[in-house]
Amino acid sequence: MVQRWVKTYEMERHDGAISVYQVRKPYTRPTNENMLHFDAEHYQLIKKYLYLPPCFQCCYAFFPLFPLLWRLTHLGAMGIAVVNWILFGLGMLLLLTLFKKVPRWEYLLPFCMPYLVIFMIPYSEALFFICISLGMVGFVRGRYWVYFLGFMLGAMTRSAGNIIVVAWVIVDVLNMIYSKGSMKRLLVDITKHLLPVVTGIAAVLLFQHSHGAEHWFQYVVAQGAWSKEFSLPVWPFTNWSVENESVTNPLLFILTVPALVWLGTLLFNGLKTKRQEKSELDTMQQLRILSVLFFVGNVLLALFTQKGCMYSLSRLLTCTPFFVFLLLDFANSEIKALWKWLIGAFLVLAAVLCFNLFKNIGCWVVFLLVALVFYHSHMGKAVKFTVCLITIFLNVLWTAYLFNNFLTGSWIFT
Repeated sequence: MVQRWVKTYEMERHDGAISVYQVRKPYTRPTNENMLHFDAEHYQLIKKYLYLPPCFQCCYAFFPLFPLLWRLTHLGAMGIAVVNWILFGLGMLLLLTLFKKVPRWEYLLPFCMPYLVIFMIPYSEALFFICISLGMVGFVRGRYWVYFLGFMLGAMTRSAGNIIVVAWVIVDVLNMIYSKGSMKRLLVDITKHLLPVVTGIAAVLLFQHSHGAEHWFQYVVAQGAWSKEFSLPVWPFTNWSVENESVTNPLLFILTVPALVWLGTLLFNGLKTKRQEKSELDTMQQLRILSVLFFVGNVLLALFTQKGCMYSLSRLLTCTPFFVFLLLDFANSEIKALWKWLIGAFLVLAAVLCFNLFKNIGCWVVFLLVALVFYHSHMGKAVKFTVCLITIFLNVLWTAYLFNNFLTGSWIFT
């Protein structure tokens, strides 16, 4: 009876070629063996051999902190996946402490994130999540050593340090404009904010160089395995899988332009502020700007290096504490009508441009999540909880589907 309704994928390798086809079978049972597809296989190689052969050159694109943690635990692939889920949960609790009053329905928002599956497999996102969440808490609480530790460890987990560095510089420049501060104060702020990130990247470079890297920046050279190089944006966008596309494209069309407009508005308001009206940005506002810049930075990096192919962008945008911080922050804030209209306009535009993706559950999850975050104040309590529960229900189906795709190695939705 089950086989009449449940569809899954199978992959076959023959003569170096890969065939993927859909079959009517129940979901695959996870094992230590089938949890090692795609990037998880690279992390396992680094865990075992620390970048030395038989690791491939492309392994240098993956930073060492997660495989080192995995190595220390002596766990199999399933065990470290459980650890990842725990790390993600702890990171989420840390983020929630940043907000004084969190309505009950907002505790459900994280379960509406369309790529929760990444925290259920042997990938580095969960470790990055808790490290950066810890750093955010340290920054808001004014405990520099906690901020330093969190962002340093985060920079050792994923190659996101370049975007974080640029984002912090922009945040500090904006803060100087608003506070009418001196150039000396700007340099001090930039140094304080960038020091942990630069320290983390330096630790990675030193570790990789001592384990066979031919160049100090071997991780940049290794990006060539994914054909990453400077190129002008290409339209229409392509992707490696419809699963990735169904999450990436709606987010791109709904949020990118409003985010750029918001950043431009901040700059304009700061420049027109008179010296006697100076007002320093508080820590929560600085984190808000940093998080938006991280989102925009990943989009721009993909646009100018991936030749129109938006592969992996869905997890780079959504599976981060920056994205979750924005979800909670905007859900807790009174959003002006102008921004709601702007988001609404791009919501409609995305619905038109992504119409062919609506048969995919991931697209529905994205639209419902955006509606909850930006328009919950126009919903009654019953409607709000109903929409939230529907989104979670769809997301459970979506996550189960993606998890099964990963187990069968069907295609690279990650």
